[in-house]
Amino acid sequence: MNRSALVGLAMVALAAVSCGGDGGDHPPVEVAPVDVAELLARAGHSWDDDILASTPGIRDLVCKDDVWLPEVDWLPLRSPRLVRIVFVAWDMPAGTLRGWDLVRNAADRRIWSAALPAAEVGFGCDERYTTGFFLLASWPEDNVSVAVGFQRADRDAFSEDIDSNDGVLVDYYASVHVDKANVPAPDTATFYLKNLFTGATFSTDVPTDGNGDDAPDHSAELEVDYGELGLGVMTDVVTCVVYKRDGAELMNQCLTVLVTSLP
Repeated sequence: MNRSALVGLAMVALAAVSCGGDGGDHPPVEVAPVDVAELLARAGHSWDDDILASTPGIRDLVCKDDVWLPEVDWLPLRSPRLVRIVFVAWDMPAGTLRGWDLVRNAADRRIWSAALPAAEVGFGCDERYTTGFFLLASWPEDNVSVAVGFQRADRDAFSEDIDSNDGVLVDYYASVHVDKANVPAPDTATFYLKNLFTGATFSTDVPTDGNGDDAPDHSAELEVDYGELGLGVMTDVVTCVVYKRDGAELMNQCLTVLVTSLP
């Protein structure tokens, strides 16, 4: 398959994400917490045999009245049968992971959702931008997907790219449109990387590239040597970016390894 075709397939898998709105036509349900560490320990590594099959078509993260409302519209492209989807909150500085099972809609089996009040998550809609969100899907035999990232504002406010020729030197690109995200122009982007299975972590600050405060798009780029840092396999790593101005966190986005990311 040529790269243009892969890019087209990858675009189908990109998220539709927003923080605002009503969460769609499928009312979410309250759910119980998940032991994320135990789930990862059983799996041992991500299931990357077919990333297109392990990445959802549409995912939304709405926060309204301090209730978090993740929803996923997932019609897997092929077998095996999807068993569960876990919504994960990653406290990046602390390195901790907390998760909740999404519940499958009885009337529309493509839809998985939850309703998580601020008291359960630990913070409200406009707080704690050092915590990022992603999901993990699970199949029989305890296989789990790559980490599929959410963003904390409208999807049109963000772009991202992960690319590698050899799976060792990995190039990251992330950008935010400040008008669409409704945030001041950032001067710094902090990249956080974590191997979900070994616990290896890395973080660094990168200056954002923009044409002054009046420019809408502000981007950051980073090259990471996975071998030197002991980060392991690309598909086992979750990456989130926190945008800052004068040291204050403004917004974050968590990224996703797609088929076009891999060598």
